[in-house]
Amino acid sequence: MAGKRIYRLRRAILTALCDYSGYQDLDTLLHHPVLVREDAGADEVLVEWDLLKEWDYLDPLPGYSGRVCRLSEPVRHRLESGGMPRDPRLWGHEVL
Repeated sequence: MAGKRIYRLRRAILTALCDYSGYQDLDTLLHHPVLVREDAGADEVLVEWDLLKEWDYLDPLPGYSGRVCRLSEPVRHRLESGGMPRDPRLWGHEVL
């Protein structure tokens, strides 16, 4: 199901970034095992990456056109202390 895949991909990006303490570039992140398992192409990941930035899940590093990011502090704290945020943009509307 295409819709569920998008949610899995968004969560995979966040999970992969959680393994890095600092900023990480998108090209390197594409080789993280959690994203490799999703078998997603670079263009598909880029669309979700940009949405996660727009929703303030990711903090971009200035000067890199949004292609180098880290988790925002609230998201990192949530992932490290209790798991994935219960947000319909990450799970679908049935999470509500």
